[in-house]
Formats: sequence, C-alpha cells, structure tokens
Amino acid sequence: MGYIQHMIRILRFDEAVYREVIAHDKLSLAYTAINVGTFGLIYGFSAVYFSRYLLEPGTSETLPFHVRMTLVLMGVSVAFLIHGGMALFAWVFCRGFGGSTLFLPIYLALGMSWISFWPLAPALAALQVKVTGGLYIPLLGAASFLALAVVFHALKSASGLSASRMLLVLVVIIIYIGSFMYLWVG
Repeated sequence: MGYIQHMIRILRFDEAVYREVIAHDKLSLAYTAINVGTFGLIYGFSAVYFSRYLLEPGTSETLPFHVRMTLVLMGVSVAFLIHGGMALFAWVFCRGFGGSTLFLPIYLALGMSWISFWPLAPALAALQVKVTGGLYIPLLGAASFLALAVVFHALKSASGLSASRMLLVLVVIIIYIGSFMYLWVG
C-alpha cells in the first residue's frame, strides 16, 4: 500500500493505519516529513500571496524574490517546530491520562495526521494578515474541525487511550494551546 492509500485511510479516520505504518519506522518518518513539510510549503506560499495585503495600498510593488523565498522557508521551518511542540504537549497529556509512555509513536502519528491540516494553511495565512471577506473564516472552521477529528484518531491510536480519555486529553490540549495563542496573538 502506498502513500495515497494510507492518507485516504487517515482521512477516513482509520486508526489501524497508524500502527501499520509506524511499524515501518522509515515509512512513518517519511510520511511525517512529507505531510508537515507540505503544510509548511502551503502556508509559506499562502503567506507570500497574502503579503500584498500588508503592502501600502495603491502600490503595485511585489516582494523581492529573496523575501518571498524566505517567507516560504520560514513557513516550512515553523511547521516543523509547531509539529514538534504539539507532539510534546500531546505526549505529556496522553501520558498524564494513562496513555503510552513512548514519545515516538505520538510524534509520528501526529505528523501523519498533518495531511488534514493542509486546508488550514491558506486560511491561517489570510487570518494573520486580517483579510476580510471571502470564505476564509468558514474554511478555517471546517478545516479545524477536520484536523481535530483526524488528530483525535491519530493520538488515540498511538497512545492506546479510550475514546473518553482521548476526548479529555484533546480538550485539555485545546485549552492549553488556546491560552498560549491568546497570549501570543492578543
């Protein structure tokens, strides 16, 4: 079974796919790199596209090439940093609720689930530059719901928690990360 088939199973909330793929260490690491890296690229290119909203109104200037490439590369690096941070939070909270003590399965399952984050990238870039109008807010809401559902199943599979405990973990993670985001974004 290849990448496309595994990702379809992930998007269909098939929890068995995580255990199958994680059993092949190199495959799960490759899927994590592909999914998180692609999210970063989508976000970076979206940031370049929406950067025109930050420029002086009425100017036809575009960003120099090196600035655009810096935005794209920063998108990729920030995606990997966020993934690592999310994995640490998830591991700590899953462990606190009686889940697996192993970090790597949580890290890899979360990375594989990042295919569900791809639709979030353009909506997040638009939200950060305060683009008004369009379907960005409904897209952000729908994509967030999809991502949370996929992450729920990924972490449940990797941690071995029951559905009720995993739901508690997800609520605690959302509150905890939401508090950080509130303080950061203001």
